[in-house]
Amino acid sequence: MSNPVLSRLAQQLVLAVAPELRDDRPQITIRATRVIRDIKANSQGSARKEWEDVTGTIHGLSRSAKIRVQEDLAEALQKNLHQLEKCRQKGKTSWEGDGEIKLSNLPQYVHLLLNLADKPSTSTHDFAYSYLHRVPPSGPTADQILYRQIMNDEPFDPGEVWDEEVLSGWTESEDESERSLSSDSDGSPTEDEVKTPSSFVLRAQKKKNDELRRREIEEERKQDALEVVRGLKEAYWLKPGQVQAMPDGMYGWKDLITKTNTLSLSRRVIKDGKENDKAITPAQLQRELLFALSGRSGVLFHFNEAGICSITPEHPQVHHLSPHGLDDTLKTFRHYALQAASIRRFNDQVLQPVPFNFNTNSKISNTINFPNKTQQAFAAACRDIMAKFDLWVSELESSFTFGSSPYSSSSSIPGVSAASTPSLLRLEFERRYAALLDVLSALIPHSANATILLNLILTTMTTLHHTQDSIHLSSLRDLFVQTATPTWQMLGVWLQHGMPIPSSLLDPEETYTSTFDNSDERPLETEFFIKRDRDVSWADEDFYESGFVVSEDGWPEWLGEDVGELVLEAGKAKGLLRSLLGGIACDDDWVSLDEVLAITTIVDQVDSSVTRKTEERVNVIEAITNHLKPMCQLTQFHLRRVLDEDCGLEQHLNAIEGLMYHRGFEILYEWTEGLFQKINANEKWADFQTLTSTLRDAIEKQSAGWMNPTAIRIRALRSSGPLVGPRALSILRANYEVPFPLSQLFTSTSIDLRAEVFTLILQLRMARYLLTQSKTLDRDLTARLEDGGEGEIRSMWRMRQKLLWFIDTVHIWLTGQIIDAQSNDFRRKLSEMTSLRSMIAHELEHTRKIRNFCFLHASTSEIYELLQDIFDMVHTLSECFASYLVQSASQTKSKNDFVTQRRPQRRRRRRSREDYSSDEDSGNTYREASISFVALSLGERMNRMSKDTDMYIQQIREGVDALSMNLNGEEDGWAMLSFALEEWK
Repeated sequence: MSNPVLSRLAQQLVLAVAPELRDDRPQITIRATRVIRDIKANSQGSARKEWEDVTGTIHGLSRSAKIRVQEDLAEALQKNLHQLEKCRQKGKTSWEGDGEIKLSNLPQYVHLLLNLADKPSTSTHDFAYSYLHRVPPSGPTADQILYRQIMNDEPFDPGEVWDEEVLSGWTESEDESERSLSSDSDGSPTEDEVKTPSSFVLRAQKKKNDELRRREIEEERKQDALEVVRGLKEAYWLKPGQVQAMPDGMYGWKDLITKTNTLSLSRRVIKDGKENDKAITPAQLQRELLFALSGRSGVLFHFNEAGICSITPEHPQVHHLSPHGLDDTLKTFRHYALQAASIRRFNDQVLQPVPFNFNTNSKISNTINFPNKTQQAFAAACRDIMAKFDLWVSELESSFTFGSSPYSSSSSIPGVSAASTPSLLRLEFERRYAALLDVLSALIPHSANATILLNLILTTMTTLHHTQDSIHLSSLRDLFVQTATPTWQMLGVWLQHGMPIPSSLLDPEETYTSTFDNSDERPLETEFFIKRDRDVSWADEDFYESGFVVSEDGWPEWLGEDVGELVLEAGKAKGLLRSLLGGIACDDDWVSLDEVLAITTIVDQVDSSVTRKTEERVNVIEAITNHLKPMCQLTQFHLRRVLDEDCGLEQHLNAIEGLMYHRGFEILYEWTEGLFQKINANEKWADFQTLTSTLRDAIEKQSAGWMNPTAIRIRALRSSGPLVGPRALSILRANYEVPFPLSQLFTSTSIDLRAEVFTLILQLRMARYLLTQSKTLDRDLTARLEDGGEGEIRSMWRMRQKLLWFIDTVHIWLTGQIIDAQSNDFRRKLSEMTSLRSMIAHELEHTRKIRNFCFLHASTSEIYELLQDIFDMVHTLSECFASYLVQSASQTKSKNDFVTQRRPQRRRRRRSREDYSSDEDSGNTYREASISFVALSLGERMNRMSKDTDMYIQQIREGVDALSMNLNGEEDGWAMLSFALEEWK
């Protein structure tokens, strides 16, 4: 639906709801504008309010009340919001039911009340005062009253007391009476109490029988327990039935651990293997396990050409080991052998050259056909670990021939070979190498990506560090150092030489132009975590921000995001310094990663024969951060000094603000006077060469070289067309050519944003110029007061005073309270920054903030259009002053002087009554510059313009009040304008 149709329907809706407003057109327009605003909010999905929006609105109302020195109202709003928040928190679990108000729609009801509320009146302030000083009710609470009523009823009175009923046995009174009766008798002992010799014998016999019975019970329990243990032993160690003796030539684990004659032992191994094809001895089993761990085939395991280990289908059994037990043992060691074989195969493929007849279509070749430097370093580190593992396996194998040695001895049972039994071999393997081989096998699929590979190694180290498992921590540290060394060297090149620079920028005799040859840049390593974005050229304004970026895998964990950003910017700064200074000397030799992560070894002498070594654990991220951070900060300090001293950062900033923010007032005054006169005289003024040359002439005339006139350009975006007055200046833009490298800081986007601010300030100055120029006609108008036009003339003076007050209020607020304050804060923060990236972000944030205060944001577009309408009124009022003198019946000398000096007739835009309501309903009609007062007299015209002005400024005030309630960091600036506009009468 078009805007005119929507406006017409909104006015019909207002008339249908409030027919008494049929004759009050301004009120109809105001309410229709509100209806349109609500409809747009509903259609864009922003009508629903959340609790944060409601609290933000109440906070905004409180802040506005504080600015208006309405302390009671501000404190009452805060107190009420606090109470409402407490009720809301209390009702999170219980405030639900069939009622209309719930926690889910509570913000909507509060928002509805805020919309229905009118502006604070005297009764509102009185209620706020009484609400703040409200005395809580005194006296007992409801609970206290209830407790008092209960206590009055004597709840603890037992009533009638009954004697305790004796169900059985004797009572204490009866017992005492019996004792008294027995004491009164002759005192002879009863029959049970008479002691005789036979009673002692019976008691002794009974005690002896009880002791024997107790011992028998304990013995029976002991035999039952032994029977259970005996059954467990026979079921585990012996075959069902009677115990069988070991046949001749069959030796078990005992022969291996008692250091028997190795020569006879080897003969018996060979003899048993030849005599029995379906069963092997335990010694042969142990060797088969060692063969598998070392990657060699045997009678139990087989390795194919690809190095994949498998169990032989019809393998022989082992004496004294059940088939199921043997299968479990073979599966366990097959897994270990498969891991070791895959690591050896990976090392061979990466470190050995590819043969000429290698099948490039195979699955393996597609993954490791072209290994990178990090992958090769990782394979070399894996090879070192596997060399230690193979040495340990060979020591175990040699123990079969030469007996147990310190190198093959078990760590859990000293003096016993770790290859004595499958269980001991498995235990020793898991303690020494199982976890390490698991880590290497899991890392191999990710070895092609340097960032992910190093992140996984560091994560494994951190996990072991937290679990206090330091057995493999030293090996993983060496693995990390060797694998990260190529990336560390690439990082050193980045920090010492900076980002790659084209040769055209390194030649100090060449000047910087908008075209750069990127073909001769030094290429970065493909595996380096910093990449070159080829879509961004050196001539682009965002090259420093987007020319070199982090890869899609993100920052390495051993750097971290903060240090990674610091490293990225330090390399950019170093390259920029080389382009500015024509090449700079590199730093000292790059320190190796092993030295950065140096581990201190502490040797403690326990006694004369035992020494204990402890290693201090090093935090990798902290050590690398402490090494890189000072280096990167020093490079940033150097670049900031060059920008200040050699590139003239402060001087260019002064020139930009002097032009864009009209701080060079005396310089721009002469240029703007000439420009305003040309526009008023309907002369040609939009030629960019004329605009630029006249401004440069004005700067040279004032000897203001600090504004750098050669860098200034003034241009028109398009033809002004039918636009007249201050609105015609909306097509004007100023430009400032910033040299490289400051063009990366003051980008073209930043300059364009400042140029829009320049245009708005220029419009405000022209509006004030037109109103001020009309004062030159006051002498002629005063002479006509006696001719009967006093009311009309004074109405024009009042209208001029109202418009002049509004223009001055907005101009003073914008230039003094916004631009000056924001610019001072921007300069203070900019002086403390050393990071060029932070300076760019801060500069854009500052520029956008000032642009928002100039009503140039999408959220303030309605206020901007209302301001343009007021500019049109200013132009219309100036035309009314001139036309009144021209059409006056009285012809005085001052009138003739004015007519001779007055500009020729020209076409202009005149807004009808509907034009003043909204740009959306504008018909864009234009009439002669000399206004005729036939249709409407001057007094009627002034009355209509006064009403329209009141309506526009009222809408501006409402929009500014709404902006002052938004907690987005700009509410203070809008609150100052809202407070200033309250003086509008």
